Amino acid sequence: MASFYKWYNAKLVARPLLTQCVSTGVLFGIGDAIAQLALPGLDNGEKKKYDYIRTLRLCFHGGVVFAPMVSQWYRLISTRIVIPGRPNIEALARMAADQTIWAPFGIASFYVSMGVLQMQPWEEIKHEVKTKWGPTMVGNYAVWPIVQLINFRLMPLEYRLLFVNVISIAWNSYLSWFSAADIEKALPLIAEVEHMAEEKIEQSIEKLVK
Repeated sequence: MASFYKWYNAKLVARPLLTQCVSTGVLFGIGDAIAQLALPGLDNGEKKKYDYIRTLRLCFHGGVVFAPMVSQWYRLISTRIVIPGRPNIEALARMAADQTIWAPFGIASFYVSMGVLQMQPWEEIKHEVKTKWGPTMVGNYAVWPIVQLINFRLMPLEYRLLFVNVISIAWNSYLSWFSAADIEKALPLIAEVEHMAEEKIEQSIEKLVK
């Protein structure tokens, strides 16, 4: 672990954006692999053949779309939201900005990106966003406020994206599954999947705090 940390830190110093994009793309792909392998029975009620193109779509979104935007977003709120001498209030303010501005946009951009990469008609993409954005936001607010509060309070700026990526492996599994699922069949199972994701995230946070 120590050698990996040194290697990653060296790459981060040498080429920060590229390192963040590659690591984010890989971790998004891992999230999709977990969704396909660990949750096959939840994908429209039947076991399907592994979809490698779907995994590549997630990798592309994570590395090319998500990582560049969110890395700049973290830099922006770290420079614009500064409350000297009040680190807890500062972290709370940054979390509030993240969850009221970035989260709604980021989730919508995920569904748009998936639709574009699948070459869906624009009307179908809009329908996907309209039907899945709300339930996904509910799941987001059950998980991410506390995660981002820890992130903004404890993590140095250059490691915030990596922290989010590691924690979000379970979240990305949920997003990948929900994106591919039939909305009417998926809704009764959302609570179960959210609970599984929350447990994995809580375990990751406990390890971090220890």
